[in-house]
Amino acid sequence: MEKRTVLPLLNSAFEPGKALETVEQFEDKDVRNIARAEFFYFSGKAKECSEIARLYLEDETMELRLSACMLYGYANMTLGNSAAARRGLDGIRDCMKKLRYTDASEETYAFCILAGYIGTVLLHQPADEIPDLWKYSSMLPGGVKLFAVYVMAHQAYLKGEYWSAYGMCRTAMFMAENVYPISMIYIQCIMAMCMINRRHKKEAQEELMKGWVLAEKDGFLEPFIEHHGVLRGLIEVCIRKTDADVYKRIIEGVMSFSRGWMEIHNTKAKRKVTNELSAMEFSIAMMASDGWTNKEIASYMEISVNTVKHYLTDIFSKLNVKKREELKKYMLS
Repeated sequence: MEKRTVLPLLNSAFEPGKALETVEQFEDKDVRNIARAEFFYFSGKAKECSEIARLYLEDETMELRLSACMLYGYANMTLGNSAAARRGLDGIRDCMKKLRYTDASEETYAFCILAGYIGTVLLHQPADEIPDLWKYSSMLPGGVKLFAVYVMAHQAYLKGEYWSAYGMCRTAMFMAENVYPISMIYIQCIMAMCMINRRHKKEAQEELMKGWVLAEKDGFLEPFIEHHGVLRGLIEVCIRKTDADVYKRIIEGVMSFSRGWMEIHNTKAKRKVTNELSAMEFSIAMMASDGWTNKEIASYMEISVNTVKHYLTDIFSKLNVKKREELKKYMLS
């Protein structure tokens, strides 16, 4: 029997465009099913992913169960099923509690810690009660280890440590012995986020497009859906004008995922900014809240200054704010 790991497709090295072929190569039926659920999730088919993952939420094999909980939680965020999403995320915590009383291997424990970070850090919540992922990342297999770097870099990014996050990602990519498309797409998104945050526009576009080259042959849209807001207009700049149909699919996913994400991330918020603004408005609001001038936004987005002004007028009206500084509480909530 082949060795089981969490997120077996993510952990796989394969040539871009051969993700489905890779799924079918798993001999173990259950591993193959989880890999298929991954394929559905990363290609923006949340319903199909959820249906498969649900079957393994109580599985006795910890790797299958953790994979299912992560996939089920995030797939149902996209579907707007907050109760189901919480069930998946709560399942991760249950696994962590269970491991305290079992004689699990170090690798299995490392899988559980990574899942815990995925269920907290990527929701911009503290992971203070979870053991340090860095200490256990060396116990993870190739593709999963690379994804752990993405998660740790994301955590550094949220702390404002942009160059640290970028350096972690760059080093991991340099050291990788194989091409792990899914993990590498996520890493390229972080690298692009770091660059655009520091207003290195050309470099940000280059980093994003490296991820897009890895993603497009398999139709992996989910990483770009998840990171749309923090990519600060890069999706619009790099993809909107070159592939309108794909851009439309990404934005449809963005609106759904963002609303589900906010339901889990900030349940106390009375107003959901993701319900108020379009994806384009959100991108412009992100930049405006970071101090970009109208001229800078216009040049970057390749639209006129007057168009930017019209967007901001609508944004201010929808959010009932009067100046750019007031946008930040909506953008970072």
